[in-house]
Amino acid sequence: MTGHKLFFALRPDAATADRIAQAVTAAHEARGLAPRLRPARIFHITLHYFGYFQAEPDAQLIAAASSAAAEVVRPAFDLQFDRFASWGRPGATRHPFVLTGGQGLEAVRDLRDALVERLAAHGVARPAHDYEPHLTLRYDKRPATAWPVELPGWIASEFVLVQSPQGLTRHDVLRRWPLQG
Repeated sequence: MTGHKLFFALRPDAATADRIAQAVTAAHEARGLAPRLRPARIFHITLHYFGYFQAEPDAQLIAAASSAAAEVVRPAFDLQFDRFASWGRPGATRHPFVLTGGQGLEAVRDLRDALVERLAAHGVARPAHDYEPHLTLRYDKRPATAWPVELPGWIASEFVLVQSPQGLTRHDVLRRWPLQG
């Protein structure tokens, strides 16, 4: 049986994901880097990661997460990226290459904070790590130099609960919650 990851996320529509992939590919090629991107269909910004489960995620956890998410009321918002960055500790063998941003992702941080508050009220543990919103593009054995970018994001009009079967490069959306216009 395949294990699963469970997380809340913001996802671009297919056209936006393709636009991001094309812009990132061109930027990589211009710098002599191989643009081995993850499939654009799984591009997302994680809002809350529940973890890895050996089997199907617990139905009670999904119910608590869904109840908490239904209590989050936020307006739709525009999000933007302002730099490419390569993360990872020195000596690491896997470096995530990401799109991230400052003020252009502030509304993402606010949404994430509101979601975490509601999850805690429903008995779900708070994350142990600080949160830096990002969209992971690829992984590499070597880090790359960061560079600024002018890359519009998208209008976030909903957030979703995703179950991802390990090793299948697939994200199954379990539920959706609108961000009110």
